Amino acid sequence: MKKLAIPGLVLYTLSSGLGLFLHPGPADQSHLPGWIAWLSDWLPILWLVGYVFLAFILSYTSLFSRNRFTYFPFIVLGIILLNYCVQVTGGVHSPLWPAYFVFAVLIAAFQQPWRTLAATGLILAIEASNLFFSRQWSGDRWPVYTGFALSLAIVPALISYIIHRTRREAKQVQDEHERLIKHADAINPLSDADSVEALSVESRLASNIKAAMSREDAFGGLLDMIYEFVPAHAYALFLKEQRGDVDAFVLRARRSDAGTHFFSPIGSVLRPEDDPGIISGCALHNQPQYLSNSEQNTRTLGYYNRSMPVRSILAIPIVQHDVNIGVLVVDSLEGGAFSLETQDMLSRFTPFFIQIIEKIRVSQDLAIRATTFAAMHKMSAVLNSSLEIDDILGRLSKELNVVVPYDLCVIVQYDDKTRTIAIVHQSGDVAFAVPAHSLVESIAATITSFGSNPAPAPDNRHFPLLEGTLINRMLDQWAQGQPVPYHFSDLSDRTVLGLLDTTTALNRPIQSLSCWPLATGEKFIGAFFIGSITATAFSEYHRYFLDTLMNQVALVMDNTVLHKQIKNMAHTDGLTGLLNHRTFMEKLDEEFKRLDRAEYQHFSLLLFDIDFFKKVNDEHGHPVGDVALKSVAGVIRQMTRSIDFVARYGGEEFAIGMVGANTEDARIMAERIRKTVENTVITAGTITLKKTVSIGVASFYPGCEKKETLISQADQALYHAKHTGRNRVCLYPEIKDGAANPAAPGH
Repeated sequence: MKKLAIPGLVLYTLSSGLGLFLHPGPADQSHLPGWIAWLSDWLPILWLVGYVFLAFILSYTSLFSRNRFTYFPFIVLGIILLNYCVQVTGGVHSPLWPAYFVFAVLIAAFQQPWRTLAATGLILAIEASNLFFSRQWSGDRWPVYTGFALSLAIVPALISYIIHRTRREAKQVQDEHERLIKHADAINPLSDADSVEALSVESRLASNIKAAMSREDAFGGLLDMIYEFVPAHAYALFLKEQRGDVDAFVLRARRSDAGTHFFSPIGSVLRPEDDPGIISGCALHNQPQYLSNSEQNTRTLGYYNRSMPVRSILAIPIVQHDVNIGVLVVDSLEGGAFSLETQDMLSRFTPFFIQIIEKIRVSQDLAIRATTFAAMHKMSAVLNSSLEIDDILGRLSKELNVVVPYDLCVIVQYDDKTRTIAIVHQSGDVAFAVPAHSLVESIAATITSFGSNPAPAPDNRHFPLLEGTLINRMLDQWAQGQPVPYHFSDLSDRTVLGLLDTTTALNRPIQSLSCWPLATGEKFIGAFFIGSITATAFSEYHRYFLDTLMNQVALVMDNTVLHKQIKNMAHTDGLTGLLNHRTFMEKLDEEFKRLDRAEYQHFSLLLFDIDFFKKVNDEHGHPVGDVALKSVAGVIRQMTRSIDFVARYGGEEFAIGMVGANTEDARIMAERIRKTVENTVITAGTITLKKTVSIGVASFYPGCEKKETLISQADQALYHAKHTGRNRVCLYPEIKDGAANPAAPGH
């Protein structure tokens, strides 16, 4: 229908400029063409019917079509209808000409400026065409049209400019308001969306600066009020603040009619060696100190940066709960300027300074606590978002780095059965370095291992629990019922910290370290370590925040351990810890799907059977048999690669799926396992014994579409191994025709 709408709209626009519906006066009747007079009776009816049909097409297309019309076609449709009404009511004599102004103003008010200009131009073009074809432009009609055209072009354009400028300014104000609201939400203590970001170093620094500015404004206003009661040359307020390891007096406010260039900037620190004694003596004894006729060098007062002819100096202590928190200093250029009554009056103002300090402190404390609560809520959501420990701790460390910037974050888990610890998460620029071995040590290790089966590579994420390490100390304290965190603010250049063992070093030295034990009830879960390459990087606030968070981390880690145990119970054999038969078959299905897509199709299946296992149960009992099964399973698990999957196939049978291994690879692995089992002494109490295994090997080949085929081939190879002497490895291709029999004898 859109193909009909556009041509119809163009046709009606062109016909509107022909003056078809103008009713000429008596003097003009002769100028009209005859065919227009002949059609004048029925043409309006047909035109209106077509117009209604065109309006229907435009409306239908805009409502139900995917490619909808914009507003402009409807504006053109309105201009056509308005022009028709003007024509039938007399053209230039029509009283509806002002309707053009109303229509154009409405477009200017609600549409873009270009639509206003386009609509105005279309109106003027249609009316000019009507004047031309109807010859109404002759005589005085041309000046009238010119005035109409100018006013119609100027008024809507001016209105459109004013309205859209106003809208643009209003939009800018609205955007600015929304930006301010978002910024306010970012530092709102109760905002959930950006609660963690509000705890970042930058946000807390901005909050502290804002609080300091508010405090200094309040102090300045109070000094202005005091100055009205007791005029003096200068007032200065010093507050006692922690600077490094010592308390220092910091200039926080001043008041004087002298130029600011005479004074030190706000925030200047009065060094102990520059203190003339009046300020420190006032703070030490919490008693006013007064020099009535002083010749003191004003540079040493801490708030002047040049000498001034000050004669009288009065220092009044600001005391809260018998503790000095600051000193108010007032001076005068006249000697003996402050009487006892003046000193008493000034002393009465000190509680106001205390109120301001306490109010700001409480306000900041409440804001921090509220923000901390919101951040804890967000981090709790992260901790409870999954039961996979890697996912949880990875997301937690990212959120935590916003609040507590760190260079090393390590979370370890303790296994009380094996008394070992394992790193379950590590992040940050600082990491554990691989210990370097000397050339002599490397050669000795090579000679020692020559001719023997290579031992599996040590797992550098697992450590035995050793005496003297931090985690061992935390474990001992937890056992005594007093678990406490450790905090080191300056470790200098030490790289061996004894976090996990006595040899593990870091690739970069850290100077700040905090450690928390993770425990729940009667269970020690592990420990949390966070470090920085900067000294004193973690404040009391950081420690308070992490103290609260560690309790939740411990609970979540305990839950994930339980979840993993339950999950493993569904997939593993309870006696040997290997995969159970069902899980092994599922993995075999997955491997066959991979082989179907892989370019290099290598996979081998090994089936094991313990020789004469029934005799172990008959002669020594099932408990000894269970020990034998676990011993053989342990050898198989230790000898296989990490990419292989091992299972207890059933009874005394085991299976290995060797990913990416051809027949020769499988044979070498099978022989290595067979020899190791043969040389392994199985001890069950006072009973010692040795066992052997028979192994059948089958490898995947092109055209092997079912896992049952490969299992059958491996089973036939195993059968052949047992019937040709046991304690041997048999490959399926080596079986001679007719040698295998699906009926196996007793084991």
